[in-house]
Amino acid sequence: MNSINTKKRVLLVTLGCPKNDVDTDILGGILQTHGLHLVSSSDKADIILINTCGFIESAKQESIDTILEAVELKKQKEDLKVYVWGCLSERYKHEIRDQIPEVDGFWGVEPFKEMGEYFLGPHFIYNPQNWQTRLISNYSHTAYIKIADGCNNNCTFCMIPAIKGDFRSRELTDIKAEAQMLASKKVKELHLIAQDTTAYGRDLPYDANLSTLLNELKKVEELEWIRILYAYPDSVTDELIQIIADEPKICNYLDIPLQHISSHILKSMGRNPDTKKIRMLLDKLRTCIPDLTLRTSFIVGFPGETEEDFQELINFIEEIKFDRVGCFVFSPEQGTEAFNYDDQIHKEEAVKRYNQLMETQYEISNELNDLYYGKIIKVLIDGYNENNGLFFGRTEGDALEIDQTVWVSGEIDIGKFYNVKINRTSAYDLEGYTV
Repeated sequence: MNSINTKKRVLLVTLGCPKNDVDTDILGGILQTHGLHLVSSSDKADIILINTCGFIESAKQESIDTILEAVELKKQKEDLKVYVWGCLSERYKHEIRDQIPEVDGFWGVEPFKEMGEYFLGPHFIYNPQNWQTRLISNYSHTAYIKIADGCNNNCTFCMIPAIKGDFRSRELTDIKAEAQMLASKKVKELHLIAQDTTAYGRDLPYDANLSTLLNELKKVEELEWIRILYAYPDSVTDELIQIIADEPKICNYLDIPLQHISSHILKSMGRNPDTKKIRMLLDKLRTCIPDLTLRTSFIVGFPGETEEDFQELINFIEEIKFDRVGCFVFSPEQGTEAFNYDDQIHKEEAVKRYNQLMETQYEISNELNDLYYGKIIKVLIDGYNENNGLFFGRTEGDALEIDQTVWVSGEIDIGKFYNVKINRTSAYDLEGYTV
């Protein structure tokens, strides 16, 4: 069994989604607790640990480029060690080892026990409750909390089930204990994340669901905002809608990736093609939670997407006027069912559709943000920008590093809430001053 001198300095590099951020924070906590020193730049590092993403082609390329950059540094620092873990090395277990032999070691997803034993030696004792020592690496006042991993939805365009395995809920008591630990460290906002947050609890041997979990988390006194990401539309229940509407701590915000609205395309994606139910759900959400911020994401250029399908999607966006929209050009991923579909859309046409969709949403976002002019809104301050001399933060309707920014002037402390009067608006940000 190998072990690394605990005087070594370690650089943690994270690519991909917030779930990877949490995994890196957990690994970093394990290593730091056992004496390894974490550093913030490669020139100070003896060891570089790269947590990779292997979801779509652009993410894979970013991961490979990052690995190659780290390997190149080894030519300048011959004692430097580079290790790779996460989704890319889980997905391409053999190929990546053969193609980049300069890497000193590879692991897949959630290899905390194996990496702990490798870096810390035979005396390392793995604690399954590894959240107890996790870092809060990005911001001290807000944190992601992973409530489950894996996925059972089997969308035809997605490799996540193959990479991450079946859906696995965490124990409710563990999640609440982690939330209490984070709150004790001055975290005021939690982002609940999973591949499908609304599937939480289905696999547990006792009666639990996302609403049950929210009812427990709201009891953590120090928390002020609890935000739900990645809700699958089929699983948004009346019970969940009610608790969002009734509980002040739970943000009036819901992220529901719809992917498309054409029944033809939804069926081909392996998702529920009942567009009538989707419309009924959106109507119910807006009726029961009038000030709800509704976020979604779509895929354009999916195989077989006709001009009529795409125009149906544009009309739907213009009709519903989502507060926040993300869009992706279809990425044909080897190993998925959709990779082998006929009627693949030419990349140039898919990009054209992407641009048209985002231009449509730009106008809607401009229109919706204009309504904030002159209003006073509650803002959580995330940081300070030296270039423009303004603080930046978010409203209840904005998730960390995903949604829009509120720029704020005034006497301000980072990590606190302020009432801000808006005096400038644009499509994707607001500006104001404290009152």
